[in-house]
Amino acid sequence: MEIDETWLATLFCALGDAIKYNDGLRNSQTIRDAEEVEEWMLQIFQFKEYLREQLVLTPDKLEKYRQYFEER
Repeated sequence: MEIDETWLATLFCALGDAIKYNDGLRNSQTIRDAEEVEEWMLQIFQFKEYLREQLVLTPDKLEKYRQYFEER
């Protein structure tokens, strides 16, 4: 499967937002099972790492999207 490059920035932003949202949810008092949220976050992180590994194969794209892999 190939992802059109025009969608990559949107995909990375969505992943970042998902991580931020779920981290807040995991730490909230309203969540019943923090483990489920942590498991979901692990999958998101693994997917983000997979995308980074795929971009390593094309160094120009990796450099272009490097900002999305930096910790904030």
